[in-house]
Amino acid sequence: MDLFVTCAQTLEPLLADELVQLGYPDVIIGFRGVHVKNVEMEAVYRVNYLSRLGGRVLMPLSRFRCFDDNMLYSGVAKIDWQPFIPKGKSIAIDANVFHPHIRNSLFAAQVAKDAICDQLRERFDWRPDIDVKSPDIQLNLYVNTDFAIMSIDTSGQPLHKRGYRQETVEAPMQESLAAALLVLAGYQGTEVVCDPCCGSGTLLIEAALMASRTPPGFLRSRWGFMNLPQFSQEEWLQAKLKADDQRIELPEKHFFGSDKNKAAVHACKVNLRAVGLHRSVDVVQCDVREYIPPVAPNFIITNPPYGKRLDDVEHLVSLYRALGDFLKRQSAKPAKGFVFTGSRELSKEVGLAASRRHVVDNGGIDSRLLEFDLY
Repeated sequence: MDLFVTCAQTLEPLLADELVQLGYPDVIIGFRGVHVKNVEMEAVYRVNYLSRLGGRVLMPLSRFRCFDDNMLYSGVAKIDWQPFIPKGKSIAIDANVFHPHIRNSLFAAQVAKDAICDQLRERFDWRPDIDVKSPDIQLNLYVNTDFAIMSIDTSGQPLHKRGYRQETVEAPMQESLAAALLVLAGYQGTEVVCDPCCGSGTLLIEAALMASRTPPGFLRSRWGFMNLPQFSQEEWLQAKLKADDQRIELPEKHFFGSDKNKAAVHACKVNLRAVGLHRSVDVVQCDVREYIPPVAPNFIITNPPYGKRLDDVEHLVSLYRALGDFLKRQSAKPAKGFVFTGSRELSKEVGLAASRRHVVDNGGIDSRLLEFDLY
C-alpha cells in the first residue's frame, strides 16, 4: 500500500528524513506531507506510533477526476465501503478543498457522506452514524482543481495529541512543532537542556521524550487503524513492544525550565507528571532575569511570547533583551541557543547575531528559529 503522512507546511523535508530513518526509504515530498510508497501494514503501526513530526497517517483508497459535485459523488460512490465501515460504526469526514466550483469544505464532506450512506443503505439496508467529535472511522477528502483523493485516516486523533497535555496555557505550542524545532536545532538527546520561558512545558517534554527514546505515541491507547479490516492485534503489539524496548533512562540534572507565570508552571508540572517526567525535569517559577539553572546548560531553546499588537510588541522588548543576557551569562561554553519567534522586530532585541535562521510556518504565522553560537 501507499501512505500519505501529513505535516505542517515547511516541515516536509524534516518529515521525509524521519520516515527514511524509520526504515521507509521510498518517500516523495508533497504539499504539507510526504508520500510513502510500497509499504506493508506494519508501516501503518510504526509511523503512527513513532513519528514525532507527522500529523496524520492517511491511507488513500481512490484518486479520481473531479470537476464538480456530481463527479465527487460518483467517485466516492465507486469505492466499496463495506469492508471499511462495519455495521454499527460511526464515521466523520475531514475535507480539504481547493477547487474553482466546489468552494466549501463542509459541502464537499456532505456530498461524500451522502455517497457513502446511499451506497450502504442500497446494498445492505443500513447507514453509518455521523460522529464528528469521536468517530470510529475518520475519513479524509482532498479536492484540488480537477482531482480528488479519498483516504482513511489511520491515526484517528492527530499525532500531535500525545496524551500528556492535561493542562495548558494561552496559545500553547503544538507537540509536533516542538519536536520539529528540536530536530532543526540538531538536538542529540545528550545535552543539558534549558527553557527559560517554558510555558506548559512542551519543548522540555518533547526533548525528554527524544532523549529517553520514548515513542511519541506511548501514552495513547486508541488509533484509527484499529478499525481497519487489515488490523492485526498481534502484529500491532509486536511493533509497539519492539519500540518500547528501546526506551532508556534519562540522565540526572539535564532538563531545566522556568516561567514567571504561576499558572504556566503549574500546568507544566501537571503535564510532566502525566508523562512520568516530574522527577527528571526541574521547573521553577522565576523571571528569566533572575533565573540561574542548577547546572549551566549547553542547549537553550525557548518560545517566548511575541505579541500580536503593537503595544504587546513594545511591552516584550525587555523580555527579549533579558533572553539575550540569559544566553550569554547562564550557558555553559561552548553552547547553542535557540529562540523561536514570530516577530522580526523582537528578534532584533535579543542583542546577539544569529548564526542561522530557520524559517518555520507556525499555524500560518511566518516564524523563525534563531540559532546562536555561544562562546
